[in-house]
Amino acid sequence: MAWLSADFDSKVLHMPTSVDILMPQGHGNYKTIYLLHGAGGDKTTWLLKSRIADYVEGKNVAVIMPSGNNSFYVNQNQGKNYMDYISQELPELCESWFSLSGCKQDRMIAGMSMGGYGAFVNALNNPEVFGYAASFSGLLDVLQRYDRPQGLDMQRVFGEREELIKSKNDLFYMTEQCKNDIQYLIMCGEQDNRLKMNEEMYTHMKSHSYLVKMEKSEGKHDFDYWDQCIKKAIEWFMQESEVR
Repeated sequence: MAWLSADFDSKVLHMPTSVDILMPQGHGNYKTIYLLHGAGGDKTTWLLKSRIADYVEGKNVAVIMPSGNNSFYVNQNQGKNYMDYISQELPELCESWFSLSGCKQDRMIAGMSMGGYGAFVNALNNPEVFGYAASFSGLLDVLQRYDRPQGLDMQRVFGEREELIKSKNDLFYMTEQCKNDIQYLIMCGEQDNRLKMNEEMYTHMKSHSYLVKMEKSEGKHDFDYWDQCIKKAIEWFMQESEVR
């Protein structure tokens, strides 16, 4: 397993950016996990705070870790087009640089907290790109964070509150608009104050016949829990994609 850092000029973001990458050293045609951090984090978050490198050691899967800059990984109302970057430019670049599979069933997008929202909003809006999406303690009802921004510039990202409701950034609305064949995994700790919104999203997706499963277990909104989540999600992704 090689740990790489790629610095490049993003044409979509109109600025230099970089990603950290865990790359197998084998025959190529690897599956890929696009792994997103939470608010206040960057591309190093998962490497520094979890055992992600151990969990993919010896597996036929690469991990791509971009910086999201508190963008919620959407095309911002007053800012950069992070969804286009995450779901279009970044996969195209990585698959041109490395021997990665171009099949959607070999791509998973996952993340924690803000990154969990980012994983689901990108998957729902780009069902032709990703075959799997996993959210760990995700901010799946982003309207609740809009009402309690806690230092984040929600208006810059989403516009006025009314613009967010029933838009492509409203996960509950999007699940009603675009049924797809992506497999979704929702994980949340039982001591996490976001458990209720995660349960509501699971129930909502099930009622619209999505391929979704939910796992709840002992855990808070921290990396002690998210480290367990990414380990289980990798196992789920590798097993399910082999079956399909």
